[in-house]
Order: sequence, then structure tokens, then C-alpha cells
Amino acid sequence: MQLFDPKKLRRVVHESFEVETLAKGSAYHAQHRVTECSLVRGDGWLISARVRGSRPKPYVVEVEILPADEEWKIHGTCSCPRTVGCKHLAATLLQVLDWPAERFGPAVVAATNATGQLPLALSSADAAAGGKAVLAQAPVALDHQWNAWLHQMDAEVARRAAEAAAAEAAAAATAGGEAKVEEPDCLWFIVRPMYGRLRFELAVAKRLKKGGFGKSRSCSVADALFRDPPPSYLRPDDRDLVRRVLVAQRVFNTYEPLIEGESSAAVFQELVATGRCQYGSTGARRRLLALGPPRPAKPEWKTDAKGWQLPTFAVTPPATEILPLVPPWYFDEETGLVGPLETGMADAVALAWLSAPPVAPAQAQLVSAEIARRAPAVALPAPQPIVVEDMIDCPPVPCLLLHSETVKVWNHGYRWGRELGEETEISLARLTFDYAGIQVTPGGYEPRAEGFAEGRWRRASRLIKEERTLEFSLAGRGLLPVAGARPDLDFRGQVGEYTLAKDGDWFSFLQLHVPRLRAKGWRVEIDESFQHRIAEVEEWYGDATDEKNGGWFGIELGVIVDGEKVNLLPILMRLFQESPETLSAEELANLPANAVIPVPLPDGRKVLFPAARAKQMLGVLLELMNPDALGRDGKLRLSRLRAAEIAGDAEWRWLGAAELSEMSKRLRNFAGITPVAAPAGLQATLRPYQAEGINWLQFLCEYGLAGILADDMGLGKTVQALAHLMIEKESGRMNLPSLVVAPTSLMTNWRQEAERFTPGLRVLVLHGGERKQHFERIAEHDLIVTSYPLLPRDQEVLLKQEFHCVILDEAQFIKNPKTLYAQVACQLRARHHLCLTGTPMENHLGELWSLFHFLLPGFLGDEIRFNSLFRRPIEKGRNDDRRVVLARRVAPFILRRRKEQVVTELPPKTEIVQNVELSGAQRDLYESVRLAMHERVRAEVDRKGISRAHIIILDALLKLRQICCHPQLLSLPSAQKVTESAKLELLMDQLPEMIEEGRKILLFSQFTSMLAIIQLELAKAKIPYVILTGQTQDRATPVEEFQSGKVPLFLISLKAGGTGLNLTAADTVIHYDPWWNPAVENQATDRAHRIGQSKNVFVYKFMTVGTVEEKIAALQARKKELVEGLLDEEHRENLKLTPDDLEVLFAPLT
Repeated sequence: MQLFDPKKLRRVVHESFEVETLAKGSAYHAQHRVTECSLVRGDGWLISARVRGSRPKPYVVEVEILPADEEWKIHGTCSCPRTVGCKHLAATLLQVLDWPAERFGPAVVAATNATGQLPLALSSADAAAGGKAVLAQAPVALDHQWNAWLHQMDAEVARRAAEAAAAEAAAAATAGGEAKVEEPDCLWFIVRPMYGRLRFELAVAKRLKKGGFGKSRSCSVADALFRDPPPSYLRPDDRDLVRRVLVAQRVFNTYEPLIEGESSAAVFQELVATGRCQYGSTGARRRLLALGPPRPAKPEWKTDAKGWQLPTFAVTPPATEILPLVPPWYFDEETGLVGPLETGMADAVALAWLSAPPVAPAQAQLVSAEIARRAPAVALPAPQPIVVEDMIDCPPVPCLLLHSETVKVWNHGYRWGRELGEETEISLARLTFDYAGIQVTPGGYEPRAEGFAEGRWRRASRLIKEERTLEFSLAGRGLLPVAGARPDLDFRGQVGEYTLAKDGDWFSFLQLHVPRLRAKGWRVEIDESFQHRIAEVEEWYGDATDEKNGGWFGIELGVIVDGEKVNLLPILMRLFQESPETLSAEELANLPANAVIPVPLPDGRKVLFPAARAKQMLGVLLELMNPDALGRDGKLRLSRLRAAEIAGDAEWRWLGAAELSEMSKRLRNFAGITPVAAPAGLQATLRPYQAEGINWLQFLCEYGLAGILADDMGLGKTVQALAHLMIEKESGRMNLPSLVVAPTSLMTNWRQEAERFTPGLRVLVLHGGERKQHFERIAEHDLIVTSYPLLPRDQEVLLKQEFHCVILDEAQFIKNPKTLYAQVACQLRARHHLCLTGTPMENHLGELWSLFHFLLPGFLGDEIRFNSLFRRPIEKGRNDDRRVVLARRVAPFILRRRKEQVVTELPPKTEIVQNVELSGAQRDLYESVRLAMHERVRAEVDRKGISRAHIIILDALLKLRQICCHPQLLSLPSAQKVTESAKLELLMDQLPEMIEEGRKILLFSQFTSMLAIIQLELAKAKIPYVILTGQTQDRATPVEEFQSGKVPLFLISLKAGGTGLNLTAADTVIHYDPWWNPAVENQATDRAHRIGQSKNVFVYKFMTVGTVEEKIAALQARKKELVEGLLDEEHRENLKLTPDDLEVLFAPLT
């Protein structure tokens, strides 16, 4: 036998650890980080502990101390990453050194075979050699019975020490700022009322990582008492406390234990003192209890609605419930406090008072007399005598209670063989008859109605015949007995319940029949459970908040109910998402004028929305049909015009935004666009449609709006814009300069047109390197003209200047919102914005969004929302409803006139497609390139998909188009050897004849290299010409030479001369090669076919038969339909490139 020697252990501990490790362990020990430390005696002493480290979960430490005569050995292991020789082992051993020696008792000296060693060992010899922990020899496995017993002992000791260790750790954490020890799951003591007694239950709640406890689960008393080993959630005294509850019962019961008996109050107090006692019936309503001071109480009688009197105590201050303990206690639900009542009675008498039976009205006088006779010394109060009143000539008042209930559904089968299945909710009307305050249900044969009312026991003779008549009248109002109307539901034992055949008929019943029933003396009440409760609307309101960012308003539309504002927009948006088929535009249009739409409020009531009032409001939301359409504040962001249209509804009371109200009045009185006289300073005679265009521009300015003047090329958009600016100047409104941003090729044209038509405008053209010296003079001018390329370079100056009006000419230059042009243009500050373009959309709807982003930011939402709401549904989904909605939204802001509509005197334009077939080496080259590129395109599409293979597709198509124009446009060596070109031969055959006829010809090609080849052929044929490409510096000279008739032929690259030129001297236009976009070709054609043209114009389009050029022409037609489908209600198709299109484009020659 070996006795514990703390001196030897202390020496071994100090020799076995490094100085730094021992210092850290000492700090952990001082901070009370060692918990659940337990000891088991065997061949030495086995110590288990948990040590709180830097991680949330404590480290598990096991140390075995093996005593010997010469030296003691320590074998230890830890769950930390270091595993041996760590500060957690040191802290545990220092904790052991604080224990009294008696706790260890005698130990048997360890055997030489080290059977009981742990896997990791720390010896004094090893420590002396190196001062570090080393691995010991692998031990022989401990017998499983001993191993189980040791673990059981460890757990038992750890549980006994847990409460003390936790308290010690909590105190240390409070003093030193350390985190609390992680606690296990928690056992809750549940006390709930049950038939005048207190039921005792147990529940376990899991501790959450974020703190607190999760939802509790029930736990049986037997599990807590007899489970071996005990569950981890049990604290040391929990079992003893549960046993005391069971023992205190009058009848021992572990299945449904009660808190009762002479010691019930003492046991209850112990439960509350744990801080884990809850009171209540369900988890959601349970209240954590705390001990409160005693409260004085006096016995009294409490009368219920039926006149029965029950014994209770009047507590000061008042309590929620009286708990039947010995002595009685109170429960205060508001504070969660419980405590004893000071009744002045003996405990047994107080409990007997609470357990007395209730007194019926007819027995009150007798009971009062008996109490006075039998217990005069106790001073108990007597029940109040009840006066009996016989009611004469008392007719029944029919009463309906509208409510909803959840009931079981019968499964199919015969009645006696059916089983109850799932639940459903149904709305009901409960019929009763009121005889002077006494409620009776229909049916039955009791001749008299009896009950307690207004402090008296009343009796009245029932009028059964009249009851039946009133009951039968309900059928005429659609109400049917629920047992017959819904035999699939379980209504056993219920009397007087009625329902409607259709659940949706309740709103009509509420609107039509309830007022009539009440007028006939019926008492109709609506319970809070009723699904179809109608909220009484005090007022319909609209609220508009000026967002102070360019004419945008946050709109809120709602109702005032019970004095509170309720915004209906979020509710309606949710309805649209959940029931799009019932709230579609078609459904709204078909609703009769007197129809109503039930709109649910957050409290469950419904607002009956008159259809006439709803159509305008819901129409706005139907345009959006997106939850993101509303801001986080539930408001709808609308432009000034759209907000003013809604604010013009006189049936809504509008709050705030006086500016919007004023605009609403003007819109309500709007009788059309007011004609405006031409400005005095305009040196031109306007055509009627041009005057209408100026009226429209003035209308936009008057209402603070913006728009796109989208007239066809040649209809005089420039002169209309200049006349508009001249009116603004003459009216005095233009006290700031206006800015025109145009393509470089049109800057001179703007200066010349202004000098010609509006000489009164002071014009400054910012162009060339010398422009910077004019920056300081910008404010001195009326009109500043700059170009798109200069816009980013001069943005520092231009963004500082505020303009009266910013006009983007050929506004398709900002069709890509990601370009620097578009980004700077959208930052320009101006009172008014205007776009001039004959092609507001060339390729896709995203281009239209970019223009409106400049004109009216946010009008079409952000780009992501626009793509979701409009672009993808229209372009890919062919959604005609979305197209119509978009067209209607943008229509007021786009003025588009075609030449054939407004200029009847313009000579006709004749389009001629001249087909030519490839032959010989050119045809062979086309086929070989087509086959190679088709395979390459297929492979790329298979690998990436068509949407990501567009680069290779466009490259393949470009090569085929170049071969169609001339093989030598292709850089391939095999193509350079081919000199023949079917198109070039056709051109050189026709040109001499056309020139001989006196034709003035414009020849367009998108390939400048093709124009270079044509130049060589023209030189050979000695045909005079001028040329305009992107490299041309002096653009005015070739234009003047052609317009004056010095040369008959003008070669123009499509990009350089497709816009902005006035070439009315031409009567013939040749498109040498087709372009994807028909709008670009039409712009080029309109260089000649425009106002001022007096001759018939012939347009020749060269087309190689069976090639990719014919397929491009088909796609052109579809693109034209996309544009016109948006701007013209008669066109509804859209462009969509598909894999089938690719097969057509790469089809072989026929």
C-alpha cells in the first residue's frame, strides 16, 4: 500500500514540465479553468478533468499517478493538438495538488508490467533528460468490465462535482472576464393546471450554439429517475427533487404526477428556486417562474356568466391565478412571480375553501345559510343570493355569430365505417335565440329558457314556432345546415351551425344580407376567427413623396382603417404573384362596375376593393408584375407624368407633393397638345407635321418630361429641334445654354443648319484642339455643339455646367449603356432631355432601355429588371402581353412619323433586288469555306452553346459575305488567287449605262477594301467619282462636288456616310452588300430619299442567290418586325437567333 505524498507529486510536476508550460498551466488553474475534476483509486490514482482553453469546447484531460518507493510516474493525455506535456495537463495536476491528502486514500503500488498505463506517459527520468513529454510503450488493453466500471465512476463523480464546479467557474469568469463553461442540455420542470390541480411534467431543451435553448421535448419521470447511466442533462440534485415531488403526492403516481399534499408548497418552492420551472399549458404560453413576496388575500365568491359562484381569494395586488398548494400560492402572469398567500386561515382551511364546489344560482341562499350555521368561527363569506325573475311576453331575438373553425374531414366510406383524416378550415354562421339575455340553440323541446343575466336568474317561455320560422328564413339567404351542406366534415355534437354552398359567397352575404338581417332585428356578430371579416374603410388615401432626383415620386396607395394607414401596394403585389390568372389585365377589364375584389389586410380582415376604383391602380401594378417594383418602404417609384395620372383620381385623398397635385389638375383638364406659334427668329416655313413635332416638344418641356423624336430620315428632325430651342429662348425660359451631342460628321451640319434657320441662336462648336480655349465662354452661348468622341474627353468641363436642354442627335450612339459615351451622357445635368434618332432600336430592346435611361432614369426600371420584365419575355418568349405593356409605357414619349405618312409630295422610292449567281472558282471557294466553317461552328456550339459561340459564328459569316462581294477580300492564299467576282461584273456592266442615262448614283458598301477594288475598276473604265470613308478628313468637298453635279458617282462606306448627309442630288442608291440591320440600310437610302428630293429614287440591292446574303435578308425582315412590333400595334413578331437559323445560314448553294 502506498499513501499519497503531495511533496513527491509537486516535485515530479515541476520536473516534468517546461517552465513556460508550467506558468501557463498555473494561470489556467488560477482562472478556475479546470472543471469536472474527478478521482478513481486503483493501482495509483486516475484523474479525469475538463479544461477550458481557447476553443469553445473544453479539452478532456486524463492523468494517472503511479506511486513507487524511489520515484513517482505520471502518465497523461489531453485532447488538445499538443496531446502531451501541455498546459492543460499542468493545470489539472496543480488543481489536484490543492486537494487534501485524505481524498486520495491508500493506493496499491503499480506492478512492473504497467498494465494500467495510459497511452501517453510523462516520467521524471525523461523530464530530467530533456524536460519534455515523451511517448510511452503501448499499453495492454484494460478489461472491458473494469473499463465500463471506471467510466461509470468517472461520470458519477463528475456529475456530483458539476454544480460546484460550474458555480466556481461562473464566479471566476465574472471576476476575470472569462467566457462561461459550456453547459449541457437543460432539464425544465413544467407545472400546468389540470382540472383544479397542478400537473408535474419534465422537458429537455437543447442548448443552442448562439446562446439560449431550442424547442423543448417531453421527458418521462421514469427516464429521469431510473435511466442508467443518468442522462447528461440531469444536474446533481434533480433526481432528489423529482423524488420529493412524487413522495409528496396523496396517491403515488409516476405516470401523471401531481404537486399536492401537505408539503406541496415547500416542494414547489424548491422547483422555482432552480430557475428552471415553467408554468403554463403549452410551450408558447409557458412562463418562467421566479419567487415573489407573500401577498395578502381574502376569501370571496366569483360569479361566472351562468350565475354559478366559485370560491376564490381576492389578492392584493391582483394575481392571475390561485395555485392549489398547502398553503395556496398566487401566480402573476405579467411578472412571472409566484408566492404564498397570507389568508389569515389555517392551511387546511384555505385549501378546503378553494376545493369547495361551485354554487348554482338556485342553491345560493341555502348554501349561505348553511355556512353561517356550521362554520361561524371561520368567518367565511356567504354566496350572494340570486334573484329569480320570470320574463313575460319575451320574444326571441335571432342571433348569428359568423366564425371559422378547423374541423376533421371524413375519409370515404360508409358513415359507421369512416375514419377522420386531415383537417380543413370552414366558415360558419352559428344561430342562437336570445330571451332577455339567455342564449338558447335552435331545436330541442325544452319549454323554458333559463339562465343568469344581469345579476339575476331569468326564466322565459320559449316560442318554438317563431324560432322555427326564423330558422327556416336563413335558407332564402343561402345559409344551409352544415351537416347537410358538408357531409364530408365532422360536425357531430354541434347544433345550429350553418354555412354557404360556396366559400366565395361570404362577401356577397356580408354586403347584401347582413345589413338586411340587422334591419329586421337580427343580431349579427363577427368573430375574430372569421376568415372573411371585412374592414370598414374610413378613407382611401394616396401619398406621393418627391424623391428630389429628376422628377420621380414614391407612391403609396392604401386605406385608413381604425385610424391607421395601411399601404395596399405590397399586399396587391403579393396577390399578383400568387394568383396571376385571377388578377390579369383581361380579368380586370371584364369585371362589372359593381364588382369587388377582396384584399386581405395583415390582421386577417379584408378590404372590399370596388372594381371601378381598382382598375387604374391595379393596371399600374400589372405593368410591373415584379416584387422588386416596390421599394423597401413599400412604395412604387413612378415618373412625374405617371404619378400625376394616378394622383388625378379624385376618389383618393392625396397627401403631400403639392407639385404633383398641381400637375394632376392640369392633366385632368388636358384637352390635347396646345399648338404653339413658330418662333419669330425661325428663318423657315414649317411643314404641318414639323409644327406638330414642335408642339409635342413644347408639351414635354411644359410638363417636365423627356422624349424621343423618332421621325424617318429626311423629315427635318434638326430644324424641329432648333425651332424648339428658339421658342425656349424667346420665352425667356432658356437662361442656360443647351447642348447638342452629335456624330463628328454632323457637327458642321448643326452649325450650318443653325446659321440658316435660327441665326438668333449663339452657337459654339467644340471641335479640334483649339476647343479648350472656348470652355470659359460656354455660358455666353445659347447652343453648344460637341461630338460623342469628345464627350468623355471633356466630361470634367461639361459635367460641371448645367444646361437648359441636352439633345442627343443620332442617339443610337448610346445604345450600349456600358460605353463611355452613354455613361457620361447620363451624367449631364439639364432641365430637359431629348433624343433625335430615326432608329430608336436597331438590334434589341436593350438599346431602347439605354435611351430611356438617359431620358427618364428609372422609368423602365434598372437594366436587370427591364431584361427580366420585358426583353427576355418579348425577344425569347414571344410574350405579346409584355410587348403591349412596354409599347403603351413608351408611347407617350416617342414621336415617330414615316415619310409616306406625312410627306405626300415626296417622290416614290423603288426598291429593286438584283440577283446574281456565283460561278466558277468563286462558287468553289464559297463552298469549301462554307463546309469548313460550318463544322467549326457546329463544334463550338456543341461545346459552349449558341449564346457563347457568337464570336466564331460572326467570323464564319463574315468570311462567306466577303467571298460573295469579292474573293480577294478574304486573306486566305487560295482566295487571293480568285480574281472573278459576279457582283463586280454586274456593277461594271450597269454603271456605264446608268451614268449615260444621267443618273446620280450613291454606292454603299460596308467594306472599305471593297470600295478600293471598285476604285481600280472605275479607273480602268475612266468613270469619275468621289469617295467618303472613315479616313476622309475633308467631308464637305466630296459632298459639294456630288451635289453640284461635278461627278455622277459617290462611293460611301456604310458606317461613315450612312447618317447625317443630305444628298438629294442622287436619284439612284446601290447597296453593294446587305447589312444585318435594315435600319442602317434605310438610313443610307434616306441620304437621297428625303425632303428636297424631286426625282424618283431607285434603290438597287445586289444579292448573290442561295448564299448567306439571302439568309441575312430574311433575318433583316424579322428585325424590322421587332422594331415595328414595339412601335406599331400591327406588328407582333420578334427576332430570335436559333440553331435552326444557323443551319439555314450555312446551307449549301443550290
